[in-house]
Amino acid sequence: MIKIKIFKTSNFSIINQCYLIYKNNIGILVDPSWDYNLINTFLIENDIALKGVLLTHSHDDHTNLANEFAVKKNVPVFMTAQEIEFSGFECQNLRSITSSNEIQISDFNITPIFTPGHTPGSVCYLIENNIFSGDTIFIEGVGVCSTKGGDVDKMWESVQNLKNTLPENTFFFPGHSFGELPGKNLIFLLKNNIYFQIKEKDHFVSFRMRKNQPNLFYFK
Repeated sequence: MIKIKIFKTSNFSIINQCYLIYKNNIGILVDPSWDYNLINTFLIENDIALKGVLLTHSHDDHTNLANEFAVKKNVPVFMTAQEIEFSGFECQNLRSITSSNEIQISDFNITPIFTPGHTPGSVCYLIENNIFSGDTIFIEGVGVCSTKGGDVDKMWESVQNLKNTLPENTFFFPGHSFGELPGKNLIFLLKNNIYFQIKEKDHFVSFRMRKNQPNLFYFK
């Protein structure tokens, strides 16, 4: 069974959650950001060999350490082909994901689930019964769709896909937290995340895109 280490990192007002998934002294990172020394110290102190980096999308707060880990640890970095094309993202050892076929990294079986909406090539990664959802799904809401590449209609489709296909005991690990701790299961989101409760697409679209939201980082 895997273990999950949550790193809370920040740059001024931007606070991220990045994740180390590990077992048997090997690990993979999801969206490493802001604090290389914090993450690397944990790897060293726990004798964990890094084997790969998974990126949910191309925004800088989710990718800014990818190249440093790729160079210093000589590991592959994964991003969807569509997101690479959209963003022009580059780093050493970059590998494009072109299908939902399982990715094998050492002992880890990783299922990419394409979830456009926040960006055209956003992806969630399912590992055992844990899903790493980037800026697509938060415990409290969903990601903004009004920035470059955002598409609220695609976000609706992505939410419906996850809601209707994942087992109820799937645990969500998003890229940001707005009050709730990561690791809540789908049952919790169905009861507490309003976007999982909205049944009509038009209502979903109008609510997500409503005017006068407090700021860009208001995801509820």
